Amino acid sequence: MVAKYMLEDEFIGELGSDRARIILYVHEDKPSEPSYGPSIDSLDLPRELTNRLKGIGIDRLYDFQWQAYQAIINGDNTVIMAGTGVGKTEAFLLPLISMMSREDIKVIIMYPTKALARDQLLRMQRYLSAIDISVMPYDGDTPSNARSRIYSSPPSILITNPDMVSEALSHVSKFRELLHEYKVVVLDDFHVYNGVFGAHVHYVLKRMRRFMRNWQFVVSTATVGNPLDFARELLDVGNATLIRGPEGRRGLVRHVLISPITRSRLAEAAELARTCIKRDMKCLVFADSHRFVELIKRFVDKAGFGDRVRVHRAGLAIEERHEVEDGFKEGRYLVLLSTPTLEMGIDVGDADVAVMATIPPSYSKYLQRSGRVGRRGQRAYVVQVLGDDPMSTYYSSNPREFYTRRPEDLYVEWRNDEIARRHCLLMVYERPVRSGSVDIYCEEILKSLVNDGLVEVRGNYYVVSGRGRDAVKAIHGIRGIGDVIRIVEGKKVVGHRELPMALRELHDGAIYLHGGRVYEVYRLDLRNRVAQVRKLPSDYDLYTTALYNSEPKIDDIIEDGLINSVPYQYVNLTIREIVHGYLVKRFGSGEVVEKREFSEPFTYEFRTKGVVIYAPFITFSPFENVDIVERGKAYHAAEHIIIMVGENVIGAGPTDLGGISYPTGHIIIYDSYPGGSGTAKMLTRRINEVLKISLGVLTHCTCTDGCPKCVYSPYCGNDNHYLSRKNAIKVIDSIIKGASSRITELPTESSYD
Repeated sequence: MVAKYMLEDEFIGELGSDRARIILYVHEDKPSEPSYGPSIDSLDLPRELTNRLKGIGIDRLYDFQWQAYQAIINGDNTVIMAGTGVGKTEAFLLPLISMMSREDIKVIIMYPTKALARDQLLRMQRYLSAIDISVMPYDGDTPSNARSRIYSSPPSILITNPDMVSEALSHVSKFRELLHEYKVVVLDDFHVYNGVFGAHVHYVLKRMRRFMRNWQFVVSTATVGNPLDFARELLDVGNATLIRGPEGRRGLVRHVLISPITRSRLAEAAELARTCIKRDMKCLVFADSHRFVELIKRFVDKAGFGDRVRVHRAGLAIEERHEVEDGFKEGRYLVLLSTPTLEMGIDVGDADVAVMATIPPSYSKYLQRSGRVGRRGQRAYVVQVLGDDPMSTYYSSNPREFYTRRPEDLYVEWRNDEIARRHCLLMVYERPVRSGSVDIYCEEILKSLVNDGLVEVRGNYYVVSGRGRDAVKAIHGIRGIGDVIRIVEGKKVVGHRELPMALRELHDGAIYLHGGRVYEVYRLDLRNRVAQVRKLPSDYDLYTTALYNSEPKIDDIIEDGLINSVPYQYVNLTIREIVHGYLVKRFGSGEVVEKREFSEPFTYEFRTKGVVIYAPFITFSPFENVDIVERGKAYHAAEHIIIMVGENVIGAGPTDLGGISYPTGHIIIYDSYPGGSGTAKMLTRRINEVLKISLGVLTHCTCTDGCPKCVYSPYCGNDNHYLSRKNAIKVIDSIIKGASSRITELPTESSYD
């Protein structure tokens, strides 16, 4: 099968001719075109718009667009799910234009980011410029005079983002009044509102609706597993109509699964970028952490072709990101190295090749990234690079399964006390809340705010107190919990990183990569949330990894459950993370150059949610001093494999989950975000699938007793010491078989991370 493609396809043939890699599998997506619906002449659209559509080659709707047209005109809450580049924007925009041309209806369209909103505004204007429907952006870059026009004469379409809506709700009374004018709320790229960000957006929408007379929701999403359930949960609506569109509209796409033999996966990604540059093919390289992206950039710089390659990720200055996007569209750059920022619909023009340097956290994300290539109908390629990690091991043996998966379910844990307290306080600040007018959970949160003196009860209403008003002034942003370390060079802020991850990456002495530049942290000031850095030479060949441990405390139990008769508890936790030192390693080889310990460790404490698995107690040696070590290695390795496989199965990011284990059999897997994100809870729903794959990875690995292909984790606080693949097999197998186990208290002895 692979040999056939190597012979007939010049690009695949070149990939296969390099003996430093092996092509494991080729999957082909045939050219596809959605089925058609009615002619646009039959729609109730302004004549000028009909002529404009015909002028750009749109003579009729696709069938799914017609279904969406009917549902939206009917007033239904509507969920449009389709692949990249098939016309989801037209599916919601045309019926809304039809409604606005016949009656006084105004629409708010929200995009996940300001950059994407501005990008889509340009696309919409090619339709709206032909008719008398006004559209204006409302974000942090909107000048004050333009905002005044919006308040005094609201546009028919207001394009914004959830961040701006949240800020305006709490600080601009004219915006709250403005919402009375709007009926329809559109959320594009809806699949982005997963996890913590989704919890924030859930409450922003709750706050919005208090100032709207009526509302109708329309959401547009890439392919996901549970579109209706997710929409109902996030939007807090009872009914919605699902419109399913095609997964894509493009030419032939060939997906190539490769495994490097003598190169690391990041060096392999750089080599693939070099191949694309040589062949004058535009290429997007995706990796799931900014660190990996920056390391790939170092590889291409060392190889001498970095001038055609740029980094595109969150945390870069907006001017730099715009320059990168424009340069790629115009052909000055042939390769973009990107974190998931380019999963969303930002227009970077045409691309011929997508390289996945890491396995995307979910199959849905793989499809979204793949959808960025071949959009002109040209033959395109998606190259997935496997590496030394458990899921790569699994797919090396089962390559076809990589391409036959179903899109994962999305989840949002809006019952996050930290996030709910913030938004409920803002809700009361914006307008008093009548007792009983909110759901039971929010009512409990309001009572807790009363107990803390931030909210008062007056008659039948909750109102903000003086202390509450002061607290509101300190609330900014909805992209997390808000505990962020600023990265400062001299007096210039060069970036930011959210805690607790910042503790591991920005401790004293850490080497930090940012925008292709190398920095050393010479002082982390946790009290003021500032990391002072200095620039190092671009060819600096050392990097650092933190040594840390975590101390958990169960605050209360949310629910009890069983995994094949093995008990587990979903709980509220307090995690105290302690970075006590770090390793200095050689770039490329990973050789440890030096180990350094801090005289005063860096610590950070946060509350979150997690699952405690009370795994069966297994004895590995009759000698207690030997047995406790072997048990520690067993449960530590089991914790690693469950997290690494689980992240892939449920579609979580590589740092969304943290883990702690004890020789007693306690395995704790928790949400890495303060307050919880719902990720650990989602893991429990698919735990049997995770355990089955985990056992397969462990039993098929041929290493002596632990390696990167089975139980090593790049995020291990113990630098992957105290691990045993063989012992972990017994632990996982005992959970699958439901061996006898019982709930016991967490020990106070040392844990493994």
